[in-house]
Amino acid sequence: MTLKLISYQLCPYVHKAATTLRVKHIPYEIEYIQLSKPPRWFHEISPLGKVPLLLVEDHVLFESTAIIEYLDEAYPPRLHPADMIQRAKHRAWMAFSDTCLRDYYRCVFAKNEEDFYKALARLHDHFDQLEQGLTAGPFFAGMHFSLVDAAFAPLLYHLKLLAEVWPAIFDSQRHPRIVHWKDILIVHRAVRQAVVDDFVELYFDWLSNKDSFLARQAIEQASYE
Repeated sequence: MTLKLISYQLCPYVHKAATTLRVKHIPYEIEYIQLSKPPRWFHEISPLGKVPLLLVEDHVLFESTAIIEYLDEAYPPRLHPADMIQRAKHRAWMAFSDTCLRDYYRCVFAKNEEDFYKALARLHDHFDQLEQGLTAGPFFAGMHFSLVDAAFAPLLYHLKLLAEVWPAIFDSQRHPRIVHWKDILIVHRAVRQAVVDDFVELYFDWLSNKDSFLARQAIEQASYE
């Protein structure tokens, strides 16, 4: 059985699913669509009109967290902890990754400097909580890659690119464990290979076309290079 992932090239939620597939060495196919002009068949099979979708024989799975939970249950070895309490805690942190992703998008789409700093402050406040949940590493819960790592890797990967425009995205004094964790995850084979080869170029092209504070910063920075 070959799985098929329906994707948009820059979507961090798709990145979660693709990372999990690669960490677990699960064979899969991938098809990219343009969310601005999705094909008709996509609307016919997508309950929410969003990516990712995972096609499993005649079934369509949707929502990134549900997809990676399915992959973890269906394909050993498990990335979730064996202990029920620890597994529940990991699921809670996975849900928190979506909270932080919303902070990220608020930073990206902030229209002016004031709104950007408000969004960044919210992200850093949430990172205060995440910092306390991290172990000494190298991964979220120690030596082994978990679904929490898969859930946060896309966020940290995208933020690393934003930090090229605005270095204060990360605060190594305030969040040293998160910065170390980020450095580990963004070079992880599965995380890197889960995106298209020209991801960085596509990302900055996407960012520069936004009517936002960071877009203007990116354009101004590029003009000096």
